[in-house]
Amino acid sequence: MTAVRPDPFLVGDSPALDFLNSVAAPRSVEIEWLGTGADVLDWLVQSGLLTDEEISVLRDPRHGAALDRVAKDIRAFREDFRSFVGTMSITNKVQDDHPMIEKLNRLMSRGALTLQLAQSENEGFDCKIKHRIQTADDLLPRIAAACAELISEADFTHVKRCEGSGCTLFFRDMSKNHKRRWCSMEVCGNRAKVAAHRKRS
Repeated sequence: MTAVRPDPFLVGDSPALDFLNSVAAPRSVEIEWLGTGADVLDWLVQSGLLTDEEISVLRDPRHGAALDRVAKDIRAFREDFRSFVGTMSITNKVQDDHPMIEKLNRLMSRGALTLQLAQSENEGFDCKIKHRIQTADDLLPRIAAACAELISEADFTHVKRCEGSGCTLFFRDMSKNHKRRWCSMEVCGNRAKVAAHRKRS
């Protein structure tokens, strides 16, 4: 019997970090949420990067082969970006000439963008960038844009890797005192508490 894959771990407080967390081994068994093109579409919707309406055209089976090809490129980019984030979370500073900057700019330039008015949370309207998704090749530029947003907005001193034993998840520490240690208290936090209790006993 095939195990049911759980929902993605959206614990990063950043779509870009949730992207890194789209492969994980929470209980020593690796789970890949971007294994196929269809998986990528599902993850993009679950993570909030795109809507069902935006990717509906790609649900057509005729896009299947192209989606699987792009999924492979997306997974490769994820590991490049993981290496970058891991380094930046230690050095806390992004150099202007880092190769990742040029790579993100190149990827984002491939995407089709439009500006649209959308009702704001308060009163009036906001003018927002909308990514037009017409082919499978439009997906990676949208992911790259989320990664660029992390670089432009985040203080990398607050980008951390979970301290749980064997955990690979990243998160942006938005807590008031920036003392967050775990991807989530429900998983790694409680596990660490139980381990500490056993040690004391």
